[in-house]
Parts: sequence; C-alpha cells; structure tokens
Amino acid sequence: MIKGSQLLGRAVIDMEAAERLGKIKEIIVQRDGERVAGFVVVHGETIVGTGGQRRMIPASAVYSIGPDAMTVRGSSIQELAELENLPRMSDIIGHKMITQSGRLLGLIDDMLINRADGSIVGFVVGAGVRNKLENIFNPQRSRVHGYVRADADLHVGNELIVVPDDALIEGEPGAHEHERETATAKTDEADSHPWEQRALAEPTRPSIWKRRRDTPAPAQSETRAEPGLRSETARAVENYRLAEQAKPETLPPDRDSEPITTAPKD
Repeated sequence: MIKGSQLLGRAVIDMEAAERLGKIKEIIVQRDGERVAGFVVVHGETIVGTGGQRRMIPASAVYSIGPDAMTVRGSSIQELAELENLPRMSDIIGHKMITQSGRLLGLIDDMLINRADGSIVGFVVGAGVRNKLENIFNPQRSRVHGYVRADADLHVGNELIVVPDDALIEGEPGAHEHERETATAKTDEADSHPWEQRALAEPTRPSIWKRRRDTPAPAQSETRAEPGLRSETARAVENYRLAEQAKPETLPPDRDSEPITTAPKD
C-alpha cells in the first residue's frame, strides 16, 4: 500500500519513449470508491503551483509505482473526457467519519492505494493536524489511529460518512501492507498489466463519491442552521461564544437627551 499524499509530486515517466511527462498533481477516483481512475499530471508548473501544461492519464496506462517515479505506457494513454468529471482525492479528504453506533472517528486525512493494481484499500483517520489538535484540547476523547476499509458499506453525505462499526482497522496502515500485497502479487503473476485490468473491471456497487462542485448549494432558510458534528471541547467553546453574544450591550448615555444649561453672565 501507499498513501495518496505520497504520490502527489512524484515524477511520471513514459517508459516506452523514455521521457518525463511531469509530476502527479491530483489523484482521480472512480465514483464507486473502489479504485483509482487516473491522475492529473502537470509539466512545467511554477514553484507556486501555477502555469505549466496539464494532462490526464488514465489508470489503465499505469505500469508501475516505484519509490521514485510512476511509470506509464505511452501507447496506452488516451484522453478520456469522463476523467474531468470524476471526483478527486481532494474531494474525499476532510469528510468526518462516524460509526453506526455513534463513535466519532475523525476526519479523513489520506487515502490508501494498492500500488500493485490501483485498488483503494481504505481512508486514513486520526493522523492529520486537526485530529491531533482535537486530542490535545480534549484528552477525554477516544483516540483513533488507523483506516476505514474502502470496501465497507459507507453512507456518504456532503460532510459526514457513516460507517459500520467493524470497518475501522486500527493501528499503523503499513503494518497490514505485506499480507495484502503478497496476496495481490500471487494473483497478478499471470497478468502483466494489473492496473489496466483493474481499471476496466465492472463496478460492484453504486456511486458514492462526487466532486464538491457537483454538490448543490444549500437552500437559503430563515431558521438557524443545525451546527456540525463537534467534539465535547468544540461544543463548550461554541456555547461560551454564543453566551457572550447574548449579553445585552450597554450603551453610553445619550448626550442629546441631557438638559442644556447656559453659563451665568457676569
């Protein structure tokens, strides 16, 4: 397995033409959340992340993901229009996960990918800065460190994801890497292009992910919006802030209402 964040910025090499195509800018995900659909690759981008040439490489063209670069077969690169409308990894990061029994797992910080064929293994929770800050300011909160299986029965909303209680795999994700990749390697011995085979496989479940730009804007309402899911510490801070706002404002005396007196003449 490899984290999606570790792929961002990695070089992309056309192994047939022996040319560098650029670096990975974003990871494209299939709507069913089962596998990687492709990559957004940029070439000639400035140090501040602007400019350069941008292209999309489908997952079917990937040959291998190595420690320093991702190699692709240039003859298999096709510009697929549907890749533009598929969700990105950045559309998944930031969702809050909660179990069916009501345990808050935290925010999705990263995505785990099987480097052998592009399958999505799971979604990392508890490792990001925001999750760590929650633990510092709320020591009583149960700490979660691990990942939620991507093949679990996930119910995805605009901001929240409800997951089965047994979907969480606790511990360092790398601890389970060897056994999973060993099993995948055995099935791929007779298949020279596992990324292509996985990309062409039929989905086994309906779409659950979408691009954030596809999410309709919430309807305007005069009623106060329901607050988002927060930890106990965050709720206490919010309640204090609301109490301060509710205090009546004291105004200085209105000088216009004071009686006007004239100084006596000598």
